[in-house]
Amino acid sequence: MELEQFEINIGYSFLDKEKLKTALTHTSYANERNMTSNEKLEFLGDAILEFITSQYLYKHYKHLKEGEMTKVRASVVCEESLYQIAKKLNFSDFLYLGKSERVSRRGKKTCYFSR
Repeated sequence: MELEQFEINIGYSFLDKEKLKTALTHTSYANERNMTSNEKLEFLGDAILEFITSQYLYKHYKHLKEGEMTKVRASVVCEESLYQIAKKLNFSDFLYLGKSERVSRRGKKTCYFSR
C-alpha cells in the first residue's frame, strides 16, 4: 500500500515494485538488513536527469551558449532543487532509512524519514 501511495503522489506506476523499493532504500537501511541500497540507481538517475535536462535546454533554448546551458542545467540538477521536488512530493514519507542515518540527521534540513 505504501508504494502505491508513492506512485499516486508522483503520478507514475512502476512495473518493477522491487526496483522502486530499492530506489527508496538508503545505504544505512540496506546495511542493517543486508540488502541492496539505492546508490547505483541514484548514479543512473542523476545521469538520466542531466541528459533529459540537457536535451530540453538544447531544444528549447537555442539562443544559449554551451557554458550558459551548463550553468542552467547545474542549477536544475542539483541537491537543492531535487530536495525541493522531493519535499513537495513527500518523498520523506516513503524512504527507508537506518537507525544511524536517522540519528545523524536529527535537527538538520532533510527530506529523509525512516521505516
